[in-house]
Amino acid sequence: MFVLGAVSSVHATEIFSTDFSKGSFDSLGWTVTGDWSMKDYGQDDSTLAKNPGLVAKFAANAKTDGNLVKKFDPQADPAKLTLTFDAGYGWGSKDHSQSLQVMLVDANGNGYLFQVSRAKANWGVQWGLVTKYAFGNPLNFAPSEVDTTQVSVHDGGGLRTFTITREAGGKFTFNGVGWTGGPLTFSDATTTSFSQVVLRGSQNTDDLVFGKVKLEVTK
Repeated sequence: MFVLGAVSSVHATEIFSTDFSKGSFDSLGWTVTGDWSMKDYGQDDSTLAKNPGLVAKFAANAKTDGNLVKKFDPQADPAKLTLTFDAGYGWGSKDHSQSLQVMLVDANGNGYLFQVSRAKANWGVQWGLVTKYAFGNPLNFAPSEVDTTQVSVHDGGGLRTFTITREAGGKFTFNGVGWTGGPLTFSDATTTSFSQVVLRGSQNTDDLVFGKVKLEVTK
């Protein structure tokens, strides 16, 4: 005997999708602080392998940190939230431990920081709580070694795709294409509503580079 029941289909809704090659920071809806600019590394080397084209670049040797901020309507404890972004490093060896940092926060700047550094270590990927855009050190390391080494854009490595997912109740997963030993997972429900994505430019000796950024939610 077969019982036919109702079948529901759940679809992800795109909250925003940015391709930094398609316009200025202002026209794409990003607020800028610090030494951010647009850069095409192929202009320096016409034979560059895996050239990502025009990207958002936070300059090497910047004197202060800087942010790219995208605001959107609050998303309160969705069934699933997925932030996908392409990012990398303009220069440096694949294990030069510069860091990419992304925040997922509410309207008051409270939420979470996700950090990846080029390394083969448990500190290669980290997370921490954010309060009014500030976070403490040390952050929370991965429980075991993760290989997050990444060839720079200048050396033909292009950008890597990273994904942050949050499930209802506060289970997070942070992963990068090509990582060995990941992903990083943790659970925390300190912040449950989100309305800003912040791409952080931290003081560094290599350019920090971002390409496409997309946020989706499933209610």
